[in-house]
Amino acid sequence: MPPITTRPPFSSLPLDKNGPPGNAWGLYGPNDELGALNLLTPAIVKQAAQEIQLGERVSLDWYLNLPTYPSFNRPGFKWRLHSKAPRSVNDDFIDINTQSSSQWDGLRHYGYQKAKQFYGGRSQAEIEASDVIGIDRWVQAGGITTRAVILDYPRYLEKKGLESVYALQPKSIPAEVLKDMLKETGVETREGDMLLLRTGFTRDYEALGDTERKAQAAKPAAEFLGVESSKDVLQWIWESGFVAVAGDAPSFEMSPLVGKHNEPGGIWKGESWEEEMQGGGLVHQWCLAGWGVTIGEMFDLERLCEKADSLSRYTCFVSSVPLKIPGGVASPPNAVAIF
Repeated sequence: MPPITTRPPFSSLPLDKNGPPGNAWGLYGPNDELGALNLLTPAIVKQAAQEIQLGERVSLDWYLNLPTYPSFNRPGFKWRLHSKAPRSVNDDFIDINTQSSSQWDGLRHYGYQKAKQFYGGRSQAEIEASDVIGIDRWVQAGGITTRAVILDYPRYLEKKGLESVYALQPKSIPAEVLKDMLKETGVETREGDMLLLRTGFTRDYEALGDTERKAQAAKPAAEFLGVESSKDVLQWIWESGFVAVAGDAPSFEMSPLVGKHNEPGGIWKGESWEEEMQGGGLVHQWCLAGWGVTIGEMFDLERLCEKADSLSRYTCFVSSVPLKIPGGVASPPNAVAIF
């Protein structure tokens, strides 16, 4: 069976031997600013469009004022109506931290924490002095339009007869479970796909009262279900051909971060696990800073997964066009799934 992706073997990483662990710098040229979205060729997009069979659309954005009290010390959404009276005209103003609700993490968001480098080896000084690797580059290239593969963790557990999950707790989904979830759908991934992973976070958060929401945000370490921050998960993402991965939880990876290291002696690519994990999640560092694979968080996947379950269909077409902010770090996804 031919490989799913044209990416070089996972074992060949890092490609830039002078760069940090796991990087794929140079794969799309020395000055690349699109990352894995380079794989969204006209042929890939045209093939993905064949997913549109019913014309049924589902929004993937959560309301911008949710969560009511964001975690990680981020401010909440602010909106103001501005009347142009006496004329019957209204404007409005919004004030958001682009990390506070549904979002794509752009390539300026998260770097290698030890090396202090962003995608392609860019420094913080370069980020602050220019628009390099801004999220507007993706928009100018046509956004993120591709086939999505849908994995629904709560329904997977239910169908397996396993204990149900509460998404506002620090538990991780390991690679072997992700692989089994994919197997259960009958879907074979292909290069250029997007992953959409439901944990049940938006469902469980919306069931909280105001006091509980405040308490959730006030925790010294945010607690969410998410993928395991491990080599195995990264290898699965890489070899599956995903150009973007998104979930409904605030950090995609489990929070607080607890890594898993499978190498003898705790050594991997010449770095200790503790050094690799310094300051943040391994999946964020490798996907965003290493590979240019965007990470989506707090997507609203409830109606999408209801529709997928009713149709017994776990792929769809997704069109997402982030805000065209020069030098933007992140953006609401403005995403719609079409079956």
